[in-house]
Amino acid sequence: MTPKQWAVATDTYNNRLEEKNRANGLETVKKNPQALLRKLGEIEVLVMNRVAKSDFKSHSGSETFWRRHCHAIELIKAEPGRKNSGYNHRRGFCADGAKQVSKNEPPPPWPQPPGVFSEGKHFHPRAFLETVKQIYEQVFLRPSGESPALEQEAFATMLLDRSMTLELGTVLFKLYEELEIDGTTPDVLLTVHNGVKHLRVEYLQEHWATL
Repeated sequence: MTPKQWAVATDTYNNRLEEKNRANGLETVKKNPQALLRKLGEIEVLVMNRVAKSDFKSHSGSETFWRRHCHAIELIKAEPGRKNSGYNHRRGFCADGAKQVSKNEPPPPWPQPPGVFSEGKHFHPRAFLETVKQIYEQVFLRPSGESPALEQEAFATMLLDRSMTLELGTVLFKLYEELEIDGTTPDVLLTVHNGVKHLRVEYLQEHWATL
């Protein structure tokens, strides 16, 4: 399922859950699609590790539960001789190109807009800055009133968590240490602040002051 399909499915689930709870006089705590996706990612790694090691034993010593639930892995196992098959999921990064795990810092929230990250090891500043502009315009200049897409929500979370505004209004985005910067990035967009590499976000510097 795509992130958009997850959002639609979660919304449908929440509506049905709310109807059921209302009939029983209960309050509803709505599910968040990002929370569900994060949990799915945790389960996926757990299941794939068990399949790879042929380890299906539960704490009770029985293999029934894990054999039954790990059987679904057969549907997405890597196809021999097809390294580039769409069904083969390379460990370490997601379909959005962002890194899944990191030793030094939390990875980007999932899912990120296309083009910002690639292969779990590259960061593309031009695509990042273009996405900043697109999301800013959609939220502040041409608001539709609709809930943001999962990619927009994840991107905005990353942007706010890793950005800072200096005294003169300069907006900096802290770069991920483990990621390689696209070699076509102009040097003028990059700077070092407190010994850490940052990306200048000039679009926000120009527009945040007007809010």
